[in-house]
Amino acid sequence: MLAVFGVLGAYTLRGQSRPTIPASPARSAADLVGDWIFEMDGDAQPQRVTLVAQGSAVRDSVRGEVYGQPFISSFIGGRVQFAVGSYLWWGQLRGDTLRGYLTSGTGTDSSAWIATRYRPPAVARSFVYAPAGYRRGLSSDVSPVLRLYAGDTVRTTTVDASGRDANAASFDTPPVTSGGNPLTGPFYIEGAVPGDVLVVRLLRVRLNRGWAFSGTSLVDGAIQPSYAVERRNTPMDRTWLLDTIAAMARLRTPSSALNALRIPLRPFLGAIGVATGGASVPSSRDSGPFGGNMEVAHLHEGATLYLPVTTMGAYLYLGDGHAAQGDGELTGDAMETSLDVTFTIGVKRWGFASIPRAETVDEIMSIGVAGSLDEATRQATSDLARWLEADFAVTATDVALMLGFAVRYDIADLVAPWLGVTARLPKSILQTLPRR
Repeated sequence: MLAVFGVLGAYTLRGQSRPTIPASPARSAADLVGDWIFEMDGDAQPQRVTLVAQGSAVRDSVRGEVYGQPFISSFIGGRVQFAVGSYLWWGQLRGDTLRGYLTSGTGTDSSAWIATRYRPPAVARSFVYAPAGYRRGLSSDVSPVLRLYAGDTVRTTTVDASGRDANAASFDTPPVTSGGNPLTGPFYIEGAVPGDVLVVRLLRVRLNRGWAFSGTSLVDGAIQPSYAVERRNTPMDRTWLLDTIAAMARLRTPSSALNALRIPLRPFLGAIGVATGGASVPSSRDSGPFGGNMEVAHLHEGATLYLPVTTMGAYLYLGDGHAAQGDGELTGDAMETSLDVTFTIGVKRWGFASIPRAETVDEIMSIGVAGSLDEATRQATSDLARWLEADFAVTATDVALMLGFAVRYDIADLVAPWLGVTARLPKSILQTLPRR
């Protein structure tokens, strides 16, 4: 956006009552009708504006609303002009872009603005994306691998936490990228603005190779210091063999005690998140309100994840595939493997969520992430209560009685520094409630 405003700088007001903007061939107000996203220099909150034509052929005009205030704009020769409160807005239409300035009534203050038309395709699209590289941070300052609209579907793959893909025969195979939870993406979501909620529907989350690896020692954050001193870990092959026919995993070289150990396969994405847009970029190991490395085992095939959007385009990332995991990711590395993933994108306009939420066939859940389990639990519980009060005609007392006897908590992640807790509620409870 700043680069665009830099181009407009040639027309900066210097004591003039209106900016000098080059003319374009005359158009009609019909060229402006539709959804637009307005951005103002120095304002981090874009405005979604719907313009509707009104007026005559002599003096075309459009009407809309920006910053909560309605306006009617004249439209002559490709130029728009309207007043919002004490500010005058001037702009020039070029294709699907409006560029201009707004000035205070005294003419002593001016700001550049740009509006981009939101023009989704008539039919939802499907993409197959074969990653050419991976990211270890959730940044909005990198080029997106695809630009998507709500309704689009993507089929792609992820590598494991060590950077090995579906073609790796074992842990001895060289990785295709550096380790550290490398992520596939980012995917830019057209029309997603701060304040929206990104909806990620996981249509397919499948294993694409026959092995995984894990940690072999309990993380320090889950045990007492005395046990950390007492325990005597023994060297062990940390490779698991994945039998997709039997839907079970077994150790490749088990100890005699674990020779019969079988773990049910339940593949899921350990990391799904969006960029924060701030100066500090979360790493692929971090988690928080943006999602990220949450380790929530419920984010399997068929689940839907809701992520707060805090930067234009959201910038979606995903990775850290697991074949299975108990609560907490107690061994630091779960059953790490690569995955085939198919997802569909949606956008809930002005959802204003504060933490991630998720939904499965049977449950809804809020996902708290914090530096302590206490705070993560408070986040998850408070958000689930707010969710119920917003969507259903219930009181805080109603919510207390429902959660008090039906909520289920999971410790999703015990790997410091960010700890995760999910608060889950069966949908069977929701079916009894009146909606707002």
